[in-house]
Amino acid sequence: MPRPPETPDVRASKGLAYILRHGAEKEGLHIRSDGFIRLDDVLARPKMRDVDKDMVLRLVEENAKKRFELVFGYDPSPPPPKKGKGQNKGKGKGQGQGQGGKKVEEVASGVDAVEVGEKGASAPGEPVTAPEPPVESATASVDALPVLLSPAQITSTELPLVILPDPAVEEVSDPDPRGGYYIRASQGHSIALEGVAHLEAVLDDEEGRKRAGLIVHGTRWDLWETLKQQGLSRMARQHIHFAPALSLSEHHIIPRPNSTLLIYLDLPRALAAGIPVYTSANGVVLTPGNEAGSVGKEFWRLAEKVEGGLQGARTVVWRDGKEVKA
Repeated sequence: MPRPPETPDVRASKGLAYILRHGAEKEGLHIRSDGFIRLDDVLARPKMRDVDKDMVLRLVEENAKKRFELVFGYDPSPPPPKKGKGQNKGKGKGQGQGQGGKKVEEVASGVDAVEVGEKGASAPGEPVTAPEPPVESATASVDALPVLLSPAQITSTELPLVILPDPAVEEVSDPDPRGGYYIRASQGHSIALEGVAHLEAVLDDEEGRKRAGLIVHGTRWDLWETLKQQGLSRMARQHIHFAPALSLSEHHIIPRPNSTLLIYLDLPRALAAGIPVYTSANGVVLTPGNEAGSVGKEFWRLAEKVEGGLQGARTVVWRDGKEVKA
């Protein structure tokens, strides 16, 4: 059955998600290390030709899942250095391939937390490689897109944004002419951001455990043997995504409903090993993994085989560092 035509709001959200998460530099835009881009620059791109500032303000305000963050102010930083030739090239032939020529997304990544109420989940076994990941689709969770920036490409003289009163919220008698809107995605970047100013660190304390919740990653049961060997991998993204809950009654971020394997992170063990854990503004739990970008089975608290959806039958296959045989 064909999908219904996309609404202007959905198209606008998709365009914003692509630019803010993945395509900023390809679009010729400067993205700060905290993920913010000047909104006027984003709206000037051809991809956003049917989107205006008022529409973006409304989308950000109305989106219950808080996919985007918007601030009003100015960037006092000096102009970023120009990039030399040879930078920003895509991956060479053969990169992103796993054993037997399979894409790494297919054999090691699984699927991560999604914001529910969405359509379009990919079929089991399909690597998710959409060039422009849609915001309104569950397939937006894992993308095999190249890392477009590296820390060396971001200016080291960057200063914090100066936040000014938002004219859309309050009347300003003497507005600063330097003021403008800056926008960023809450999470899901394949662009390598230098800092983690857009995230909040999770500590092993009462507040941190409450905010992080279950820390559960949804993937496919047919990847179990591979994941035991390779661990969960962040792949082209900056982070592995986890959900704080399994039920909509507890949170709007849950694993993909078609997940057949659930892996729960052992927060104290991961933090003790120097693996940082964060939450994004909209509640997704994130970790970059170890230096290799992975989270091995020694950091899994629990793993469950799932049958019949997230609220169906679950069988424990891994608990506290040991495999559980049925």
